[in-house]
Amino acid sequence: MRVLLAEDTPINAEMMQAMAEHLGVAMDIAENGQDAIDMVRKAAMQGNPYAMLLVDVMMPVLDGVEATRRLRAEGFAPADLPIIAVTAATDRDEVRHYREAGMQAFLPKPVGLSELSAALNAWGRNKARIAPGAQANVWQALRRKFVERKRNALAQITAALASDELDDETVMQLRNMLHQLAGTAGSFGEENLKIQARKFEAALMAAFLKGSGLANVLREARKCLEENQ
Repeated sequence: MRVLLAEDTPINAEMMQAMAEHLGVAMDIAENGQDAIDMVRKAAMQGNPYAMLLVDVMMPVLDGVEATRRLRAEGFAPADLPIIAVTAATDRDEVRHYREAGMQAFLPKPVGLSELSAALNAWGRNKARIAPGAQANVWQALRRKFVERKRNALAQITAALASDELDDETVMQLRNMLHQLAGTAGSFGEENLKIQARKFEAALMAAFLKGSGLANVLREARKCLEENQ
């Protein structure tokens, strides 16, 4: 089975790809909805189409819902390309919105190995099987990557505080780092870090637009990360 995942957060993409590998499934990654459309088109033209598209709902450039609408409008039918939403937003109205756009189902975040296997078996043309011990091995490897991500985040903030000036590019890099950290912390049971990272992301942008208070936000974020290493 060959599937495509549209996901803008690198560690989330790595997690899904590692799980797919243990299920014997080839998984390519698109960083946003527009890239996913381009990759689906290219695969179809080359005669090697994807069996399924897993698409994050919230992405830059083009979100998952609009990407689905465009693919359906181009003639990629559900029978040929099942599209599954991967999202934390799973209330009734949101799920109805996904189905109206042309999606067949959804996977709630964080996605586990058994949930991914079930979705692939339900909508794919081949069966995916969990190898003995695979879930524990995948989780340990991904946990190590997440710990490294936290260390890198702390190093980035410490370096920013040590610099004489916080330019626009650095602020945006820090904002993206906090956004990605918030998007992955919950998957590893660190719900408080998820909440705090979102709070600091919003506070950083507010201080940036105001033109003051950036250092204070970063000092608080650094303290939080030091406590969560």
